[in-house]
Amino acid sequence: MKTLLTSLLLLAPGLLRAAEQAEDPGLLIPALKMVAALGVIIGLLLLLYAASRKGFGFLPKQSEGAIKVLETRSLGGKKFLSLVSVRGEELLLGISNERIECLSKLPPRGDFSHELQQQLAEEGR
Repeated sequence: MKTLLTSLLLLAPGLLRAAEQAEDPGLLIPALKMVAALGVIIGLLLLLYAASRKGFGFLPKQSEGAIKVLETRSLGGKKFLSLVSVRGEELLLGISNERIECLSKLPPRGDFSHELQQQLAEEGR
């Protein structure tokens, strides 16, 4: 897709000059204008798609549910580790082609300042 757009943009000036030099261009100039307009529209659609993937919010987001994928990391091939929150409980899942396995249930994360105060209180005893 990108190579097609690049080649159209590189060839467009030469084709326009050839069309201007021809005595009877016929449908060449309108066809070139149509191809240029199509290229601009496709480019805008690709920019809109890229912006929505980055999270700029052009497309409506899915409604919040009980299951949230917090993070996913690839391990190579078609193997992944996913950190998933289900109703407030965090699970570490191993995902491959054949199966999905719960590797660990993680303890709930506390507030950092609260955890720090608890540690300081324990050390002070």
